[in-house]
Amino acid sequence: MFYDLRTYSWVSIQPAVGNLGIAIELMLKALIVKKNPIFIFKGLPCELQALFVCPEALPKDFSWRPFDIDLRLSNKYDTKELNDCISLFGMFHPEYKQELSSHFQLLSRCRNTSVHFIMPSLQRYELERIAYLALRLATITESARVLSKDDTKFLSEFKAERIERVKKKIEEAREKAKRITSTGEALVGEDDWGSYLTECPVCKTDGILSGGTELGYDRADDEGDIPDERLDFFADSFTCEECGLKLDDSEELRLAGMELFYDRSEDLDAWHREYDTPDYGF
Repeated sequence: MFYDLRTYSWVSIQPAVGNLGIAIELMLKALIVKKNPIFIFKGLPCELQALFVCPEALPKDFSWRPFDIDLRLSNKYDTKELNDCISLFGMFHPEYKQELSSHFQLLSRCRNTSVHFIMPSLQRYELERIAYLALRLATITESARVLSKDDTKFLSEFKAERIERVKKKIEEAREKAKRITSTGEALVGEDDWGSYLTECPVCKTDGILSGGTELGYDRADDEGDIPDERLDFFADSFTCEECGLKLDDSEELRLAGMELFYDRSEDLDAWHREYDTPDYGF
């Protein structure tokens, strides 16, 4: 369906987006189930929770088969929603979290409407980002062997077009920057943990990075001292209201020469106040 869309303009976009969204959700669930099925199902009885978490603790005469039948052959237990699966994927596979974050956000906005309702129109590039996410997950799930020649060709073209797209975005932003007369002071609060203020690489005014802030700790030294606490911001997109530069994912940020990680440790006090975590004076 996706490749038909790229060939024929009259083909409806909604079935392709809906099917890609379902495929991505199922791949996420497959990755999570490999860790433990308890993370996927909602409302499991205590018996099943124990069976998944500590089967060795159950008595030898424990009758597990009725629960197995309920789990496998009925719809008695619902599975987690897409956004929950995305969060679990980021927890279990942090090495891919920043790379795929903005693509997941796009999918989250359009998945349910594409399956159950009338979906608002998407730009061609947004559709391709969803297809890229599906194929990227296929490689992460070690299912790359199922990729077709069309899939491999698309991934190669997508990466090449992204380079050209970033070049074009920067050129257009430079032209607009020549007409900027304002001070370009954007506003981001210290407790806006999903945004971070930084200098635009084109016009040098304030622009806003989107992403996420996470608490971390430096590695303890050999003496066994308590590690220092830090606050990190992981960027996955950027917008400048002055020159119009808009970068859609972490790879576009990298191509534009922007940093992907920022130290927010100066906001640790505000973080602790909001999340009510104990401050041990690190």
